[in-house]
Formats: sequence, structure tokens, C-alpha cells
Amino acid sequence: MPVTARRTALTHAVSQTNETRSTGRSLAKHRKPTKAGAPRAAAAVLSVGLAVGGGAALSVVSSPATASATTLTAAQQRGHMSIPSRPLLRLGDSGPTVKYVQRALHLGPDGYFGTSTVRVLKKFQTSWGLKATGSTNKATWGRLTWAAKHHVLYGKYGAKSSSTGTFRAKVLREAAKLKGTPYRYGGTTPRGFDCSGYTGYVYKYAGHKLPRTARQQYAATKHTSRKAAKPGDLVFFKSGGGGVYHVGIYAGGNMLWHSSHPGAPVKKAKIWTSSVAFGHI
Repeated sequence: MPVTARRTALTHAVSQTNETRSTGRSLAKHRKPTKAGAPRAAAAVLSVGLAVGGGAALSVVSSPATASATTLTAAQQRGHMSIPSRPLLRLGDSGPTVKYVQRALHLGPDGYFGTSTVRVLKKFQTSWGLKATGSTNKATWGRLTWAAKHHVLYGKYGAKSSSTGTFRAKVLREAAKLKGTPYRYGGTTPRGFDCSGYTGYVYKYAGHKLPRTARQQYAATKHTSRKAAKPGDLVFFKSGGGGVYHVGIYAGGNMLWHSSHPGAPVKKAKIWTSSVAFGHI
């Protein structure tokens, strides 16, 4: 082969080799960030894992909402659960659901389930025949929501004797203070009372809220016999058809405090009929 031909072939081969090397360097340069990026990302995750987990890399990334929720302690999480879920609240819990329980127990709602809340809750549970745990189990929630709805606190067991005795004494004191107040149809204040306005006012200032009318008050109380009735209970007057048309406060010995009709002020009087029913809270 002529020398010229050899030189031409050699030049062409060197040119191809250089082009290949150049292209190879270009591809390598193009792919270099991708290859290097993975180790760097892995190193970053590992670094976070070592810092937070003590050596184990974290594989779950929390959303802002989840991260915020995890800042609450277990006691706070229970206190923030919904009322319909009836959470098991206990000493040390805190949150808006604790406030609901405290309102139902007639306590100042500070939102912290402290020793005073435990004490009153145990008394509440005992009064309704429940086990006095001092925590809100399902049975306690059922009775607590019912009591809150009907404006009742203590039941007929356990804690009743002392608390109810004190309450009845307050009722009689408040009833006597209003002696001489004029009758006023629809009246609910010391400027003038009708029958249920008077009993509702007295019970409110003794510590218990009653519904507005005599019939509603009758429906909101537990009925008892004349023999079992005690001073401070309500006495309801019934018509021949069984409807309630008047209410007063039983004073004992067949007597009552009441606001009866226009021209007759609040006074203590005899119960003039046997068609009566007695009720207490």
C-alpha cells in the first residue's frame, strides 16, 4: 500500500478515536450529576436518621398537621378527643373535653383533670350507683351526658344524703326570704312571681335550675309519695284529668310555700287538697 494511503487511514482512525473520547467525556460530564446526586441524597437522609433516631434512618416524612399533633402529650391528646368518642379521661389529662366534664360536674372549667375533678367525679359516680373510679369510662359518660342535658348532678345513691339535705335546707331558706312578694302573672323575679316562677327562682338560688312551667318542672323531677316527701321537695297540684296546674315548695307538716294567685303574695299555707304529687331532684 502506498505511504500516502497509510497516512490517510491512520489520520482517519486517530480522528475517530479522538471523537469517541470527546463524546465519551461529554456523556460522562452529562451523567455525572445524576450519578453523584443519589449518594448525596442518601447521605443526607442517613445524617437526619442518625441525628433523630440514634442511628436508624427515618423512612416516613410527617406532614405539617401530623407533626403538630405529635407535639401533644398522651394526656393532652385524650383531653382533645371528641365528646361523642367518650374518651377515658383521668388524672393529669387536659383539654377542651376535660372542660366539658367539669361543666357537667358544676366545676370551674379550667381544662385540667386535677384532684378536685377526680373527687367530684367519684362523688358523682357513687350517687348514680357506678364504680367510683374517678375516670370517665363508658358508663360514666352515659350518665354524665344525661345529667348535663337534664341539669341534674347527683343521683339517688351514695352521695345523696348529705348533698341533698344541704340543698333542701337552702331551698327552704330561699323560699322564706321571699315571703310577701306579690303575685305577678309570668313573673320570675322578686318584683313579682307566678307559681312556677317562684319555685324556679328559689331552686336556682339554692343551686339547681328548673324548667319554666309547672308541667315542665313536674316532668323534670323524680316523683315520690306524700309519706316519703321531705321539706324542700316540690309539690304539684293536679286536675281531675291528671294535668298539673300549680306548684309550690313543700314545707313539711302538710304545709307549703307558694305564690298562688293575683292579690295573694308569697306565703306559707296548708295543702288544701289530696290531689297532689311530690317531686325531688
